[in-house]
Amino acid sequence: MSVIVHGGTIDSQKIVAVSTPKDRQFMEALARYIPPGLVKQVLQRTGRSSSRQRRLPAPSVVWLVIAIGLWGDRDIPALWRQVAGTLHDLLQAAGLGKPPPGKSALSKARSRLGARPLRQLFLAVSRPLARRTTRGAFYRGLRLMIIDGQKLLLPDTPANRKAFGKHTTRRSGRVVPAGYPQVHLMRLLEAGTHLTVELLVKPCKKHEYPLAGALVQKARPLLDLILWDRGFYGYSLLRQAIDTSRYVLGRVSSTVVFDVVQTLPDGSFLARIYPSWQARRRGQDGRIVRVISYSFKDPNRPGHGQRHRLVTTLLDAREYPARELVVLYHQRWEIEIDNDEITTHQLNRPVELRSGTPVNIVQEIYGIFLAHNAIRALMHEAALRVDMDPRTLSFIHAVRVIKDAIPLLRSAPDNQLPRLFRGLLIQISRGLLPPRDGRINPRVVKIKMSNYKKKRPEHLGPPQPSVAFQEDIVILK
Repeated sequence: MSVIVHGGTIDSQKIVAVSTPKDRQFMEALARYIPPGLVKQVLQRTGRSSSRQRRLPAPSVVWLVIAIGLWGDRDIPALWRQVAGTLHDLLQAAGLGKPPPGKSALSKARSRLGARPLRQLFLAVSRPLARRTTRGAFYRGLRLMIIDGQKLLLPDTPANRKAFGKHTTRRSGRVVPAGYPQVHLMRLLEAGTHLTVELLVKPCKKHEYPLAGALVQKARPLLDLILWDRGFYGYSLLRQAIDTSRYVLGRVSSTVVFDVVQTLPDGSFLARIYPSWQARRRGQDGRIVRVISYSFKDPNRPGHGQRHRLVTTLLDAREYPARELVVLYHQRWEIEIDNDEITTHQLNRPVELRSGTPVNIVQEIYGIFLAHNAIRALMHEAALRVDMDPRTLSFIHAVRVIKDAIPLLRSAPDNQLPRLFRGLLIQISRGLLPPRDGRINPRVVKIKMSNYKKKRPEHLGPPQPSVAFQEDIVILK
């Protein structure tokens, strides 16, 4: 068979042969973090490796799902071209008359793959990245980790509604459902690199507290320090942390009552907590924690004049001073920044997820976080090369550089790949963020569907604190 191209005759067999060496159906720029060989091993372990030669082999479909998490604004056939290569598809169509696979074929391939291989691949590669030389990743030798939740919108299909549910509200005495179903994600994040170490998926109405124990268990005893928000405070979680030698630091509500045991020189105090008031009365099953109470003296800082409290299992006030822990706790906001990276810059869609079935939703979620972790791994490597804090690099800049590099690396000769990869890291390291230390904004929202106040014109350009954060802390006794 021959085809006519620009007036000349070309043998289709030669076209296919020429295209074969460049048929890297994976993303070379991300393969340093997600090795193609490991993808094949995971598929074999989960029984999803292709038993026969398919036009859409299972490893390529895995990379297609990861591409969904990288290009939120493109349709599935366009994402397939990123995996297979536009040149490959054009030559196949010209030489063999085979059109590229359509949406239906790609959707069926994803359904055949399922969610388990993506979950297992995520677990296989998601390990803490920070080294001792990584700036901002450790506090007094403890690796900083964060636990928090995140919600994403789903397509409003019957299957998604049934599996994940919708939130509801009351208006004029009627129960009104939300516009879209939502999925609730629970994450354990490495604070210094923004790499997600563990990710659990649950329906939107299920409370996040019961899953937090599994994330605490994932942290390493005596080596990690977990930061969490006040929604995770509870006796059972603190008992688990204490009994398994895991360090935690989190906010606590003003309504919690502590039995003071000892006041420490830095103004914090040791207290005993109990599972119930009956246990407190009998003095049973108590656990010792340390409580830090503080406020702010600058009237321009949100929370000025209010009493804030932290609870921690770091009991030694000399080794872990209260003021240092107050400053350290506010690194918990790194996960909020990471949430914005994913929804605003990585996905960039009004409805963040696109799959119509629960299995494909779970599959898509792990693909998104595999892509996110791969980007963050490259940013970490780039930061190490120039001795910078990875959090000072721009995530959106890194995403743009990586997207541009994927087709270039695919078409490059093999002997040029190491050099091009070094250039990729250099380009990522040049995307610097402006300093954000000391920036303050009021806790308000533009749309009033929250317990926070509605954002008003007077909240624009708020006055900024006049002193550094650590100098503004007043330890209360």
